[in-house]
Amino acid sequence: MAASLIRLHFHDCFVQGCDASILLDDSGSIESEKSARPNLNSVRGFEVIDQAKSEVEKVCPGVVSCADIVAVAARDASFAVSLHIN
Repeated sequence: MAASLIRLHFHDCFVQGCDASILLDDSGSIESEKSARPNLNSVRGFEVIDQAKSEVEKVCPGVVSCADIVAVAARDASFAVSLHIN
């Protein structure tokens, strides 16, 4: 899952900056980044971000953005993997 979270963060930041837009679902007027062809069946980890956001909202509602959660999840995932490599 670590690689998936890092990739999720990369794909979010790559298009128009780190704004968590990759987490948005399609609407009647737009095709979201989440279901865009390059990301379809490629980007994973959405459920991890959803769970983290849910837990954070319980403690400090309306304070921490989804973009921050994506960034911190990628950071923590890469750190956790580095502990197992050394």
